[in-house]
Amino acid sequence: MRILAVLDQPDTAALTLDTARQLAERIAGAAICVLHPKLATNPDFQSPDEGLPDAAEQARFAQSVTARATALHQIFENWRTTHSGMANAQWEEQAGDTRALVRLAAEKADLVVLDRPTATTPKTTEQAFTAALYDAQATVVLAPLAAQATLGLHPVIAWQDTANLAHAIQSALPLLKKALHITFIIGESFPLTVPDPALVAELRAGGSTVTVERFILTDEPVGEQIKAHALRAGADLLIMGAYGRPRFIEWLCHGPTVDILAHTSLPILTHH
Repeated sequence: MRILAVLDQPDTAALTLDTARQLAERIAGAAICVLHPKLATNPDFQSPDEGLPDAAEQARFAQSVTARATALHQIFENWRTTHSGMANAQWEEQAGDTRALVRLAAEKADLVVLDRPTATTPKTTEQAFTAALYDAQATVVLAPLAAQATLGLHPVIAWQDTANLAHAIQSALPLLKKALHITFIIGESFPLTVPDPALVAELRAGGSTVTVERFILTDEPVGEQIKAHALRAGADLLIMGAYGRPRFIEWLCHGPTVDILAHTSLPILTHH
C-alpha cells in the first residue's frame, strides 16, 4: 500500500507524519512518500489589480518558501531518524500550484494523509485537501488536532449505504481486519428503521469484534452528532463518507462542538 503524506505547515507537520507512521505500522508492507508542495508564485499577487511584486517582495517571498521547505525537511528527517521503521520513507519537494501537485501525487496513492483543516489554516492547506479528496478522489486520512496513542485499534464507522463510504471502507479493510473492536454507529429518524449492514456479519465471521450502536437523529448537524457518538464509543479513527466540498469543510472547521473536540479530535478516514 502506498501512503502519501502532504506537508504544508511546520506547526502541523509532526501530527501528519505521526498519523502516516501509525498507518504504516498497522498495514504490513506500506510505503510512505512525503510531499511538500512549494509555492512557485506569490499568492499575494495573483490578479492584475494586485500589481506585480517588486524586487524586495520577490526576495522576501523566495526566502519564506525556502525557510518553510527547510523547516519541514528538518521535521521529516528528525521523524525518520526517531522511528527506525520509517528509514525508507521518501522525501519529495515540488514547486508549482499546490492543488495541481497534490492531485497528481494523490492519484498514485492508496491513502493520502493531510493536515486537518481548521478555521485558521492557510489557503494552501485547503487547496491540498480539495485536490486529494475531490480532484483526485483519493481516500484521505485527516490527521488529528492532537497526538494520540493509537490509530485504528478501535475504528468507528459512521454508517450510510453510500458509494463514498463503501470506497472508504474498502481502503480501510487492512486496518479493520486488525482492529481490536469495530463500532458501527447508525443515525435513524425512528428506532430500528435501518437494517444492520451486511459488513457487520462479514467482519464477525472473520473473527472481528463488532458492535452496532444506534441513535435518534436530532436537529443538530449530523456531522456533530456523529463525532459525539464516535467519541463516546472510544474511537481512535472515524471512518465516514465525505459530502459536498463547502459543507464538509465548514463542518470540519467551524462545527459547533469544535471546542469540545479541540484536544481529542479524531483522525478521519474518508472518501468522496
